[in-house]
Amino acid sequence: MKISLLFILSTIFYFSVYSQKPALLNLKYEQNYTPTYYEVIEMFKVLDANYENATLLENGLTDSGKPLHTFVINNKNEFDPVKIKQQGKSVLLINNGIHAGEPCGIDASLKFADNILRNKDGLSEILDNTVIVIIPVYSIGGVLNRSAYHRSGQTTPYETGFRGNAGNYDLNRDFVKCDSENAKNFNRIFAQWDPDVFLDTHTTNGSQHQYSVTLIAPQPDMFPPTQEKFLRNKMLPSLFGNMKKGEYELIPYVSWMYPDPKRGIKMTQESARYSSGYASLFNSYGMMTENHVYKDYPDRVKSAYQFIEVLARFTSENSNEIIDSRKKGNEETIATKTHSIKFELDTTQYQEIEFRGYEVDAKQISPVSGLERFGYDLNKPYTARIKYFDVYKPTDKIKKPKYYILPQAWKGVVNRLEWNGIEFSRLAKDTIIEVEIDYIVDYSSPEKPYNGHFFHQEVSTRSEVQKIRYYAGDLVIPTRQKKVKYLIEMLEPKGRDSFFKWNFFDNILDSREYFSSYGFEENAIKYLEEHPDFKEKFEEKQKTDPEFSKNHRAQLAYIYNNTEWAEKSFKRYPVGRVF
Repeated sequence: MKISLLFILSTIFYFSVYSQKPALLNLKYEQNYTPTYYEVIEMFKVLDANYENATLLENGLTDSGKPLHTFVINNKNEFDPVKIKQQGKSVLLINNGIHAGEPCGIDASLKFADNILRNKDGLSEILDNTVIVIIPVYSIGGVLNRSAYHRSGQTTPYETGFRGNAGNYDLNRDFVKCDSENAKNFNRIFAQWDPDVFLDTHTTNGSQHQYSVTLIAPQPDMFPPTQEKFLRNKMLPSLFGNMKKGEYELIPYVSWMYPDPKRGIKMTQESARYSSGYASLFNSYGMMTENHVYKDYPDRVKSAYQFIEVLARFTSENSNEIIDSRKKGNEETIATKTHSIKFELDTTQYQEIEFRGYEVDAKQISPVSGLERFGYDLNKPYTARIKYFDVYKPTDKIKKPKYYILPQAWKGVVNRLEWNGIEFSRLAKDTIIEVEIDYIVDYSSPEKPYNGHFFHQEVSTRSEVQKIRYYAGDLVIPTRQKKVKYLIEMLEPKGRDSFFKWNFFDNILDSREYFSSYGFEENAIKYLEEHPDFKEKFEEKQKTDPEFSKNHRAQLAYIYNNTEWAEKSFKRYPVGRVF
């Protein structure tokens, strides 16, 4: 009997991939040690060198000057995201070390990469339908800055990195404003891979309870109907149910509504500055694990690992449904005529979940100060049914235009649209276009900067229809594209993390023209003479407003601000809408 060379080679490759091999990595999390940046990259290089179906890639530089890596695992020697998508495979992207003092995901991802490549417990079957993309370390500058005196609320591991990156940015507040090189290249990575499922690994020092791992899940109300149903009815119940079968049970992240979780907790709805909120802009199922800082480090790594395995298996087993739900979700998003840009928690709707916590003790005596403090009595564990509020209702909607017009002058915004793969064309010649345009009526800003910006919290606007001159090269951006959620959230000034709120358009808040009390006098007289109707209103105000009649500057300002002299571009938001 003749056996073809192709069959022999295929058989050899099959067994090389699917037979279990010994572990290549020596992780030391059981000894409360997390590897340094150089050790992490060296271990991924070892896996790259030993497996043809995995590769370590560089994706531009970070603020530290070190490259941002991705480690790609497939079941074959193919790492082109376009070809992988064409083959119908889903993509799971895992991000680690965004806060360098929270390293359990780094260790867990190393362990998972080693195990899936050597086919421990049959893990390689995941790769039949899913490609795994791992960012080994995101805040490289933070991980390089190691100390035993970072992350004051934890005792293990002994040394960890610093919360700020090399530029002292909190990278989990930078995904849309992209001040850091890290975020700029992350945007490109996300656009390149378009992950169907995204995980960002964290550690929390919030509520004291009996669980090692919690989950900030994709908030269903931020997704179109098909994906909302998939999340509520299948994905989230499966993830929580499958975790319960293992050593580490999973609960929702304990987001406080009250000091005592017994009274209820709520699901968070992350905005786009955060990784999971950023992912939701593209209808990607983005989430965060939050391991419990009060648990020993080995527990945190093993529970993070268990969730990564559960998530990867779910993604693979439901690959077609995940891909299809995103496709339908994008179609639904494009078809909608309005977009919700503001939500509030619906306190009339909730489900009951089992919660294992510790009794709250509001009058604990501090062993440091000897004074009363809020705390938990670890000698009084309990199991209770508590309310979990997981429904948000929209409170503000905007009408979706057919196009946005963005002047090319705002290059910082143009760059971010390009990094995220937004489709647009450019005007071929100078032209006048009738657009709906907003004026910023009011806004609030903090006294101190927040992650390098004076973020505008509350924004109110009014709209006008105007004919505005645009120039060759200005951007015409259609909303009929699958990334329309990103467009609306970022270009609408009242979007929760819009470019306006992050100060990208602050120049419009300065008036460039002005009048002098002496120099404007002659033009003011001429205007009143040429416009008798306005002169009549002006003189009536002089008669009826005593304070006005005594104030020379106020009278000139009235003429300046209520006539053609007024600066039309002052506080005029530069993004126009075409319906």
